[in-house]
Amino acid sequence: SHQMMSVTMTEHVLPEQLLTNGEKLLAAPVYHEDWECCDNGCEELCVYEIYRVQKKAYDEQQSRLKQLYQDSKTTD
Repeated sequence: SHQMMSVTMTEHVLPEQLLTNGEKLLAAPVYHEDWECCDNGCEELCVYEIYRVQKKAYDEQQSRLKQLYQDSKTTD
């Protein structure tokens, strides 16, 4: 019999990358398609709200990393 493997979007194929401070390197979140929102007013569980929160965290981390990189270049 043929069995299908189920793979979810949250499973990681590669090991998580950790920064020198032990913080996990965040992957850029992917914006969801219109059909992925059920329009049931899920509030904080809505795919778009989850994206917004993940994008904010990603942007903040990228900004911090960029600043650290700039700071390290000026001290060398």
